[in-house]
Order: sequence, then C-alpha cells, then structure tokens
Amino acid sequence: MVEIIVPLGLFFSLAYATVGVTRAITDSRVRRRLLESNTSVELANAVVAAPRREPVLGETLKWGMLIGAVGLALIVLQFLPFDADDPIASGILLLSAAIALLGYYRMARRMTQREQNVLPEPDQAKVVTFDV
Repeated sequence: MVEIIVPLGLFFSLAYATVGVTRAITDSRVRRRLLESNTSVELANAVVAAPRREPVLGETLKWGMLIGAVGLALIVLQFLPFDADDPIASGILLLSAAIALLGYYRMARRMTQREQNVLPEPDQAKVVTFDV
C-alpha cells in the first residue's frame, strides 16, 4: 500500500507546485502586458490590484468538519465487528464525510444569507412576549 501512496503523493504535490508557479508567472506577465498597453486606468487598476479573498474561515470550517466526521467514523469503526477491507467500513467512512460536507453547505448558506441581511442575527431576533 505504501508503495502506491508515496509515489502518488509525490506526483500530486509536484503537480500542485508546478501549477502554482505557472499561474504566478502567467498572471504577472498578463498584468505587465496590460500595463504596457494603452488601457483605461480603471481596467488596469482592477487587474493589477491583488485579488480579494474572503476570509478562510469557511474553508477552515469545511475541512474541520470533514476531518472531524471522518475521525469520528474511524473511531466508530474500531468498535464495530467489521474488517478494514469490508465495503461497509468504506461506506460508513464516505457517508460520514458526505454528511459533514452537507452540514458545511447548510452552514455556509446560512452565513451567506446573514451577510446579505436576509436572516437576522441570533442576538437581533425579535422577542415576543405574551401577557397572561
């Protein structure tokens, strides 16, 4: 198993690094050529400006939920009478990962709706009292 995983990991990490370096070089060339050509100031500023990135809280949340769910599934599988090679073990592991990703999707949608002021913040919710 290790004989397969290590070369694949090396290949994918080298491919990821190659794509990253190639992207950085191409982006800088495109920006330089755009600045050298006669374009409008607004377009040049928009392209040359650093890309706006959202906070990585969403990505951290997604990976935290995914790793937590897979870890929990592995702990549960230790106590079930299945071998690691059984298809049911892989199914439980994949099912827990899918549930975590669906949970992340729901939470991300709610966070996006709150940012767009579609949903009220929990502390801003209206409290209704009834006099009896």
